[in-house]
Amino acid sequence: MTEQERICRRIMDACLREDVRQLISRGRRVEQDGQLWLELDHLAVPLRLAVSESDYMQPLRTAAGHWWCLDQGHWRQESGHRRWLERLMAGLEEDEQALYSAYMDEADAAIEQGELCRRAFAEQADRLAGFDADWGARLLHADQVASFLDHPYYPTARAKFGFSRKQLEAFAPEFAPEFRLHWLALPADRACLTGPLPAWWPRFEQVGLNAALASSHVLFPVHPLTWQQLDTLPEGAVAAPGAFLPVIPTLSVRTLALAERPNEHLKMPLAMATLGQKNIRLIKPGTLYDGDWFARCLSRLEREDERLRGSYRHVDESVAGHLGDDRLHAFLLRRYPEPRAGETLAPVAALCSPLPDGRPYIAALLEHQGEQSLADWWRQYCELMARVHLRLWLKYGIALESNQQNAVLSLTPGRPLSLMMKDNDAARLWPARFKQAHPELAARLHELRDERILVADELALGQMFTTITLQLDLAAVLEGLAEAGCLARDWGYAVLRQSLRRELDALHAEGLDTQLAERLLFEDERQYVKYLLQSGSLLSKARSGAADINKFYGHTGPNFLREPA
Repeated sequence: MTEQERICRRIMDACLREDVRQLISRGRRVEQDGQLWLELDHLAVPLRLAVSESDYMQPLRTAAGHWWCLDQGHWRQESGHRRWLERLMAGLEEDEQALYSAYMDEADAAIEQGELCRRAFAEQADRLAGFDADWGARLLHADQVASFLDHPYYPTARAKFGFSRKQLEAFAPEFAPEFRLHWLALPADRACLTGPLPAWWPRFEQVGLNAALASSHVLFPVHPLTWQQLDTLPEGAVAAPGAFLPVIPTLSVRTLALAERPNEHLKMPLAMATLGQKNIRLIKPGTLYDGDWFARCLSRLEREDERLRGSYRHVDESVAGHLGDDRLHAFLLRRYPEPRAGETLAPVAALCSPLPDGRPYIAALLEHQGEQSLADWWRQYCELMARVHLRLWLKYGIALESNQQNAVLSLTPGRPLSLMMKDNDAARLWPARFKQAHPELAARLHELRDERILVADELALGQMFTTITLQLDLAAVLEGLAEAGCLARDWGYAVLRQSLRRELDALHAEGLDTQLAERLLFEDERQYVKYLLQSGSLLSKARSGAADINKFYGHTGPNFLREPA
């Protein structure tokens, strides 16, 4: 399958999953000669496409990368992502059509960059095949391996929209480049620092500036791509002529590992769109404070709650900087805890990504460590995620946006599986439950900057748990491992159900209210599904009504946890 065919089919499947243009809700199912068809009479031109039934994320999937169009009384075959999107956008308002047209360009970028990344993977096969003895090298290896696997649900996540081919090769994790940062001296009376800068932070003379500036200015790092876009500087700012500090991109692209200090990472603004063209990767200053609030809160809960103790560690996110409310001039210093002997940190995004020999990353890592089977690991993983995230939800009223990039596993020989938490600035918290569980920490809720964090009821927590922890971190991993032939799918789901069921029973025995969780996880016929394509690209905020484009849901996914009648 070519990259163009693959992307087209992913887009078609996403449109079915998110009921774009009411494809599912208004489409008519017709079975003919053993093939199920979806006939669409409500669009500008009638279409029909071959589909198959699904019990995971969507009721119907495409059975082919093409469809049929009714043309002068005859069905004519069509294909290609641009033609598909043209058929869907016909009849829409001009502003809506513009969004579809822009998304065509994003799909083109995904195809072009996908082909580039395929070649990069082949060229680096020798280096990608093994596991280094160094902790930092293994962390970067896991991020690079993860970068070659597409997001499970957003069809054009491969597109780093705004990157040229040269920029991709120079700054994207697939290519593992090393480069140096630029630096901007900002007036100290206007720049905000949340903590003391480390001893290795550059001196003014090291970046080509007069040392006397140290009395009035502070140095902020700037990504080279952002540096190229600084047409005007903030008042009183001085651009340093020299680059300093070698770094290597991680999976998030805008977060960079220090080449000589791999346990320290710098996150900085980058004018790049991912998971939708509205999702620009700048830094809203308030998130720096909210992320550190949750880092401190979660660390305290881990210390005090016997059931959580040892289940996770949180990176230190206490040092950051920003220039007022400016989203372009900010940074976050992320410091990992002291590595454990033999520890490997791996984002969930890496687990199913194939190594050059075809084995999923997690299967190869477990074999390398030589301690447990993949089946044993899956059982431990389900138990860990259920214990941590169900307890945070049902006891403390917290749901974390722990997507595949932020959810990081710590696999250490001789130790139970645990999590390394980071980047929790977009969590959801229900004050009523949190105040009951921890009055002392609840007294500090006023410190949170983003008003969207505090929710009015429990459903918002259940939606985030379902669409992030359950679907992205658990089900997507199981589906990937099952597709690779490494785990039996039915057995894997049975283990997942048992782990969730066992934890819910334990929480209920503590006197906690598990009623909504029981209904969402095991009773409802449908699950909430995050409509990433619509909110990120095809719908304006005004039409979606979503306060946060990353939290726009439909209630359309088959419940794969519900036992058959």
